[in-house]
Parts: sequence; structure tokens; C-alpha cells
Amino acid sequence: MSRVAALLTAVAGKLRAARDEANRPVFTEVRVELDRYDLADLVNDSTRAPTARVCFMRSKPVKREDGGLDLDVSVAIVVVAGRQGRANPELSSADLAALGLLDRCTVELMFDPYVGLGQLQAADIGDQLVAVSEQSNKHAVAIALLEAKWRLLDVHIARPAIQAAIETGRNPWTPDGIAIGDGEPEPPRTAGDGT
Repeated sequence: MSRVAALLTAVAGKLRAARDEANRPVFTEVRVELDRYDLADLVNDSTRAPTARVCFMRSKPVKREDGGLDLDVSVAIVVVAGRQGRANPELSSADLAALGLLDRCTVELMFDPYVGLGQLQAADIGDQLVAVSEQSNKHAVAIALLEAKWRLLDVHIARPAIQAAIETGRNPWTPDGIAIGDGEPEPPRTAGDGT
């Protein structure tokens, strides 16, 4: 499994495990999607609200000084909340519920910003926004999202010779022997061994 897919799966696992005060699941459904969220699909799936989707937004390689690469990954957590009770023009219950779900997602990510994984930086929780208000649709749902970013570390590690040359402090792998063609492996030659 790719490290990006592992991250998305771990985020979804945290949200699935979230419980409310009565020890019930916060979300009836949590899914990972490797494409951007589609509002029409979200509205159609709203019968299962409250739901969450963990959507891959973008990634960008980040070159390190040691020649290796990290990867910045941006994820959107999209929540769908349904109306609770009768419609109220002053206080849209689905809107409030969607904001409450975003708060809950934020708490889960702040409680474990590494989502149970290693080799990544802590979550950087970004913007939250309401995409669909209960008052703006006939389905009595509200859809909101929050962006979270992680930096996956050591996605690509520089070659040992580069690490040694720039003295990264890493313990680079060095070969025990070198074979040329079909010959037997020989110990690597070092400077000053007369060859």
C-alpha cells in the first residue's frame, strides 16, 4: 500500500473509532476516496448522515538537503449532516450539526496528529468551510469540510554515497561485496588499498 493510501486509511480509521457521549459512533459511515468530493453524490448519499469522506486533495514532493524526498499531502475531510427536528429559519440544525462534526474531526486529529503512523509530521489542520447549507437545498442537509495536511517523511532516501558526502548523520547502507557481471562478490575497494 502506498504511504498516501495508508495515511488516508489511518485518518478514516480514527474517524470510524470516534464515539459520542453515549458511546455511539459519531459517524454512520466513513469512506476514503482518492478523488475530489462531488457535492451531487454527497447530497444523494445524505440518507446515511452523519457521514464523513476522507478525500485526497493533492500532494507535492519536497526535496531535502540530503538529496532525499518528503511528500506534503493535503486531505479534505467532508462531513454530511442531516436536519434534526423541524425546519427552523433562525437556527438550521443540520448546519449546526455539520459544524459540530467538524469540531469532532478537529479534536480527533489534535488528540492523535500522527493518526497512529510513523515517519510523518503532525497534522496541520487548515481551513474549515460550509459547502452546502441546510437552508440552500431541498434535502435538509448541510455539507462542510476541513483541510488537514501532513508531511510524509523519507518517501525517498538519498543514496548512501550522497548521505556520507554531506554528513547527514544517517547510518547509510554500504554493500558487503560487489559482483561484476557473473563473477563472485568481492569486498568493496577502499581508497589507499593499492587498486
